[in-house]
Amino acid sequence: MHSYVFANDGDRECRRLQGLAGLLDPLHRRALEAAGIGSGWHALELGAGLGTVSDWIATRVGPAGRVLATDLDTRFLSQARHPDNVVIDRLDAVDDPLPESAFDLITVRALLHHLPEWRQVIKKCGVALKPGGSLLIVEPDATSSMLNAVPPHHRFWSAWCRWGRREGIDFRLGHKLAGAMHDAGLEVADTVMEVPFYHGGSAWAGFYSQTVDAAGPRLGRAIDPGLVTAFHEASADPGAFMCSFGWIAASGRRTPGASRGGAR
Repeated sequence: MHSYVFANDGDRECRRLQGLAGLLDPLHRRALEAAGIGSGWHALELGAGLGTVSDWIATRVGPAGRVLATDLDTRFLSQARHPDNVVIDRLDAVDDPLPESAFDLITVRALLHHLPEWRQVIKKCGVALKPGGSLLIVEPDATSSMLNAVPPHHRFWSAWCRWGRREGIDFRLGHKLAGAMHDAGLEVADTVMEVPFYHGGSAWAGFYSQTVDAAGPRLGRAIDPGLVTAFHEASADPGAFMCSFGWIAASGRRTPGASRGGAR
């Protein structure tokens, strides 16, 4: 069983995930369209959260297709209405097995950076793909936060990443995805990165402030409270312009001749 750093009361976490979906769903959908989705496909989403991506995939695979939306905690998935071809299931991405050669498409977003065993999960997904199937992963990479012109933000994100490493979270995972897919025996198809540049009071600023608040019980005093306060103040200031994490979407394909073990 793997614990989730940002788990807190249901309403707050639901609002935070709604914000993330509104900000990242457009990138995720574009990357899925580029990877290709066919009618009648069987798809899997790990860490589905609210299920917005699974619901969108369901419209693309059509009534003959099926989407398995999974999460370690399915409370938000279970509360929402979904298309008839979406199936909800609880799944631990690290410990639970996946069927071999079962899916035309597997997608994961904002999950792997929480898992020290993320490379193992990618290999497992590669084996679960049908020959010719695609894996699409969207994860953050905080390297771009070093571009900040707002000094408190620059210092805060550096401290945040150090705290994450102590918690087993890799906020700089994104740029490692393509290499890990290659090592898992997948043919890397496409990798794109988007770096939001935003102002205080914007949706991005609000999302990151919510995320820092959600980490409060685990964050404790690991980051100077004065720096946390300065971060929140800049996030609320419409005259402060900043960037935070880049978001990397990487896709890989299981070639028809790939071995079941995923190794080349």
